[in-house]
Amino acid sequence: MILNVGEIVKQCRKKMKWSQEELAFNTNLSQSTVSRLEKNKITCDVNTLMQIANKTNAQDILMAMMFNIDMGLVTQVLQLVPTFIGGMFTWIL
Repeated sequence: MILNVGEIVKQCRKKMKWSQEELAFNTNLSQSTVSRLEKNKITCDVNTLMQIANKTNAQDILMAMMFNIDMGLVTQVLQLVPTFIGGMFTWIL
C-alpha cells in the first residue's frame, strides 16, 4: 500500500476550509512547502504530518487514509471513545 501523503495534507487543509497560505501560517511552513507536499513533490516526515493533523483537528482523516478505511467509520469510532472511557471509569468506581 502506498500512502498518498499529499492527499492527506490536502484533506486536512480542506477540513478547516483553509487556503495553502493559512495552513502554512498555522504550521510554520511556507506556502510553497505546503503546495509541494500536496503535490507529493517533497516527502513529509511523521512529525510534520502529525503537526498538520493536530493543527487542523483532522486526526480522523489521517487515521482513515493511513489504514485505508472508511472515513464515516473512523468518525463513529472516535465519537464513541469518550463514552467508552467514561463508562470504564463509572464501572471501576
